Amino acid sequence: MSTRPQLGPVPTSTLVLGAAAQTGFSYLSFRDPRCFWAVMTVGLSACGVPGFRRLRQRPARTSGRWLGVGLVTGLVGYGITVAGAIVIGRLAIGRRSLKQLEQCSQGVSRPLAAMLVIPAGIGEEIFWRESVLGRQLEAGHSQLGSLLGATLAYAAVQAGSLQPLPPLGALLLGAGAGWLRIRSGSIWPAVVAHLAYSELCLVAPGLPAAGPRSPEKSN
Repeated sequence: MSTRPQLGPVPTSTLVLGAAAQTGFSYLSFRDPRCFWAVMTVGLSACGVPGFRRLRQRPARTSGRWLGVGLVTGLVGYGITVAGAIVIGRLAIGRRSLKQLEQCSQGVSRPLAAMLVIPAGIGEEIFWRESVLGRQLEAGHSQLGSLLGATLAYAAVQAGSLQPLPPLGALLLGAGAGWLRIRSGSIWPAVVAHLAYSELCLVAPGLPAAGPRSPEKSN
């Protein structure tokens, strides 16, 4: 009985290309908010394909408990992000960034946005927490060093948006999702956290809007 040859780690060149592509996706989607959903959904989903092929050969099972922890992590991350958005919204640069993010998230209907978040979030998690972080762990690097490296790289890619909020959110989400990946030994709790966080931030209820304050000038 023949067995399929085991796939090795995703090549470094593929990871570098994927990270560079995601930097471009981040820039393009915020440059023209009309392209946000199309660019991010297709681009991030595609970035997860190499890692998904390997993940299929060795699926990491997880428990309902860890999936619940992932959900709670996403909810807590959203609460922290809302608090941070309220603070940064007091600054001009923060208000502009919130307005830009609001425009991006409104490019499609909410039901469609809720569906598009799923393949994008799964692809992003497979790339960063499985292909990148998992590769570092398998190579024998320390858990803390691997987590810091993967999280900082994730935030650097999000800085391609030229907006302050995406890289800050990436630091928070990357740290939480990375911790889940390390502690549970599975990618799926991190996926649950990512999807919960993204659905709340980008679909509903969203982040504090910067726009509603403007009518005060007309009073």
